[in-house]
Amino acid sequence: MSHEDTLAQAEGLSLWRLFLVFFKIGCISWGGYMALISVVRSEIVDRHKFLDDTELMDGVALAMLLPGPVAVNVVAYVGNKMRGTIGAAICAFAVILPSFFFMLGFAVLYFTWGELVIADKALAGVLPAVAAIILNAALKMRGKALRGPLDWAVAIAAATLLLTVGGILMVVLIIVGAATIGMMRGSPEAEGTQSNESVSHATPKFGTGTAISIAFLALCLGLFLVLPQLDISSVLLQLFSVFSGMSLLLFGGGYIFIPMIQEAVVHAQAWLTTDEFAASIALGQVTPGPILISATFIGYKVAGIAGAVLATVAIFLPPAVLIIVFSNQLERISHMAYFKAAQAGIRPAICGMIVSAAVGLLLAINFGDDMWRNMIPVAIFLASLFTLIQLKKDEVWVIVGAAILGMLLF
Repeated sequence: MSHEDTLAQAEGLSLWRLFLVFFKIGCISWGGYMALISVVRSEIVDRHKFLDDTELMDGVALAMLLPGPVAVNVVAYVGNKMRGTIGAAICAFAVILPSFFFMLGFAVLYFTWGELVIADKALAGVLPAVAAIILNAALKMRGKALRGPLDWAVAIAAATLLLTVGGILMVVLIIVGAATIGMMRGSPEAEGTQSNESVSHATPKFGTGTAISIAFLALCLGLFLVLPQLDISSVLLQLFSVFSGMSLLLFGGGYIFIPMIQEAVVHAQAWLTTDEFAASIALGQVTPGPILISATFIGYKVAGIAGAVLATVAIFLPPAVLIIVFSNQLERISHMAYFKAAQAGIRPAICGMIVSAAVGLLLAINFGDDMWRNMIPVAIFLASLFTLIQLKKDEVWVIVGAAILGMLLF
């Protein structure tokens, strides 16, 4: 499906409806970026059919190679594919909004009463359900991604490497290796495609919007590098500088954020104590959406609600702008045969990495000595899979049901 076809097909979905769809996604996407991507797939590919699995997997691959939060980058990519820049802005804003309000509320409670309010039992029930949601997405994607023994081998290798080695370098190596395999093999989708030389729009073109975007990104990095050398007293400007600059250096997702931001806000700026920073990370784990929403907590401590808003915008906006720029340029070369072959090679790897995320969540469950108690998360996982696959119920009911079971059984 071409970008023009996607835009034309999405015109029937109003911007308000688009906001509501992604606001709903933001409300139920506990468990990390793969959980959010899985829910995006359910809504956009299965329910509304505005994108297909191949387009979504291409967006995931691009988001993994660029800095910033993978989940929000994927959402911006999807919004841009559907309704252009305004669609990207609305989708990203809507998906972040629920976790922003959660985190802002937690921050107010924490700094007012000095207590950390975390629903541990509910979260214990939600985690195996999230693993089921992620695995279900991978199972649905396999039809487009796994078309032969080589694809299966790439997917299994990707999952195994991420589970045993892990790290951003391994993610890059997996994607580069899978793309190389795809180009060496060739892609059925590339048959009949024009050659590289004959595609008139293959050369990237930079319009006014792209130039403005690049200037904005350069400004963010420039402020980050230069502002510490200047005697600037504005706390809001300092907040924007730190978070916008860091966001463009966060390769590998939200967990890379922890040591980098700790160095900036605890040691360099002394905005938070070590305990307060630990609280911001803990709360980021139990809110829906990306862990980088911890920026809201930090911003609130430094400059109240204005600081919370500014820090949140600064950590998410620059990477979203960057992925829109790259997405628009990739669209210009998407008809090239080698590019199509590389994409076809990457898709099995993405499928394998999604499976590894589900397995990783299951392995992270804290099992004790009580055998019967240990069966509870396993039962929730299997019940969630049954509800999704056989009963074909929406993910929101799975999350709510798992949270209730967690509170009752743990």
